[in-house]
Amino acid sequence: MSGVLRRGSLNFDCNRGNRGSLEANLYGGYRETRPGPKTPEISVIALDFRRYSDDLKKPTSDQSAETKKNDTVRDLSQDADSDVISNFLGHYTRWSFLWTLLLCLFQLPTTFHLFMFVFQLTMEGEASPMLASKNLEALDQLQTKLLERLFGSLSPWQGLWCGLLSIFQAICTFHIFVYVFQTASKDFWCARPDNLQQMSVSEWRNLSQTPNGCLILDVDYDQVAYENNQLINWPANATQLGYRQCRHFEFSDEDGPGKTLVQEFELVCERNILSLVETCFLVGAAAGAVLSGWISDRFGRRHTLMAFVTIQSVFGGILAFSTSVAMFMSLRVIIGFASMTVTVVSFVLVVELVSGKWRTVIGILNILPVAISYVLSAGLAYLIRDWRHLQLAISWPWLIMLSIWFWLPESPRWLLAQGRLDELCRLIERAAKMNGTTGSLPSNYRKTLEAAVPRAVPSPAEQPGDEVSTPNGGDVATQDSGPVNPLKVVFGAKYWRTTCLTLVIWLTLIIIYFGLTLHLSNLGGNIYINSAVAGIVEAVSICISILVVLKVGIRKSLIGYMLLPGLCCLATNLVKDQTGVIALATIAKCLIGANNAIIPTYTAMQYPTIVRNFGVGMGNLASGIALILVPFLWQLEHIDALLPLNIMGVSGLIGAVAISLMKDVA
Repeated sequence: MSGVLRRGSLNFDCNRGNRGSLEANLYGGYRETRPGPKTPEISVIALDFRRYSDDLKKPTSDQSAETKKNDTVRDLSQDADSDVISNFLGHYTRWSFLWTLLLCLFQLPTTFHLFMFVFQLTMEGEASPMLASKNLEALDQLQTKLLERLFGSLSPWQGLWCGLLSIFQAICTFHIFVYVFQTASKDFWCARPDNLQQMSVSEWRNLSQTPNGCLILDVDYDQVAYENNQLINWPANATQLGYRQCRHFEFSDEDGPGKTLVQEFELVCERNILSLVETCFLVGAAAGAVLSGWISDRFGRRHTLMAFVTIQSVFGGILAFSTSVAMFMSLRVIIGFASMTVTVVSFVLVVELVSGKWRTVIGILNILPVAISYVLSAGLAYLIRDWRHLQLAISWPWLIMLSIWFWLPESPRWLLAQGRLDELCRLIERAAKMNGTTGSLPSNYRKTLEAAVPRAVPSPAEQPGDEVSTPNGGDVATQDSGPVNPLKVVFGAKYWRTTCLTLVIWLTLIIIYFGLTLHLSNLGGNIYINSAVAGIVEAVSICISILVVLKVGIRKSLIGYMLLPGLCCLATNLVKDQTGVIALATIAKCLIGANNAIIPTYTAMQYPTIVRNFGVGMGNLASGIALILVPFLWQLEHIDALLPLNIMGVSGLIGAVAISLMKDVA
């Protein structure tokens, strides 16, 4: 009843008026009085209270507003998503919204750093300045950092393959250097006729020919006989008959019964074409130095390397069955081409597998097997004196290296430069599996690699075929051709000076190095001992050069290793005895050997990845020209015995000046 009294104006008038009726009082004026006969007042009140007790609980308008307010600020402790702090701060207030918005802004810098390369790729159809092929140095630095993060500077996987790849340098050195022993000089003389075989060699030589063994008395030896240590029918005026060229020759067996190439084809006197035979190999090497860069850039380092190792080994074995000098010379051209290609490509692959300071260290150590091969070649040639057996020994056993073709990794830098990301990702996962770093690989590293793939997108403002200049003034390839033209890069405004100096440095270096290596026997002494000693000292010198480079710097080291050999060669003019000349020449060879180990790495670091192989190939082109000149250089000893060494000395001084003009690298 209290509810009824509180809500309405109570009036117990039993008239039919609605205003003060019982029904109106009970319902607060909100509903009509129900028609029906009059009932006692108490009965109506009791009846309506029972039937409509729920309606009495309806709040008023003021109570509704207060209830809504209480619902807004409700007790959040009963909410499943709330905590103690939410009970005071609320789930979502203006204060919370403000700070949530501000904290979201901190995600923006991180996102920019993660995806900045993606937005740098293209802008309204034009290539990004960083990732377009025009800015090669910036692109190369980007690729180097990315690959260093994924592979490491020198992991166990990289060390394993760098060690295996260095073996290919030894294979090439055998084919280059063993020629020295195959053409080793032997004492010779004009051959005795069949009817004078009983005559001693010394008696025959004193009687019938000149001291050089090339000319023989013009006598009809078929009419001469030798019985009881006496000549029969020997003309009395034989010395007045004159001399003629010998048709056949005999050679001394003092060094063993094995035949050399000279003895096999009688390449002496007027048939001495050893310089031409050697030149054939060097012409092939010069061609390989130039074309190897294009071939490996087109087909990849891995397949190029293994294909030419196969050619080198197969044709090297066939060479042992040569039936003529012409066949020997033709096969040597092919072997020279293959050997230089293997040398260049294996070195570039090693350099592109590692990063940081290890590129210098591993690059130098990659040449260490060259010096070791000199020692092994000398020992092998001493044991195997026959040139055919020796040729087979250095050729066919290396076919076993073909077994690693399937597992040999491709250059990660080349794969990235070519955009072959599927192969690169498989290689990264393979290396990480061996290194035990699979779990540390970023989940989105592929997208990062995609951002570093070079793209050559033609600009609408540029006509096809027009050359484009870099911001530094360097001419590059036409944009519509896609890949960068390496020839235009290395001889463009940015790199032409580096390329010209590289040609001079490699030319002078090889004149000294191979001038002493391939012709050390010209200085006298035992060729086997001299070669072995020079190889051992050179190996030690190469190892020491690593410490020198890390301490002094690569450019200063090269200047010293070029200058000192030149001075040693010039100092031979001050030495009177032959032993002193051999000692100075050996010292010069060891010092220039260290230079020969450093210069490929230095050259490779002068050029970006996309033209690195071509840049090293240009250096090897100069070395091929020098190799062709070396045999003819030693022909000058007939004018003056020390003239070849003097030319090498001057070459060392010129090379040192050229290196001083090159830019230094870290």
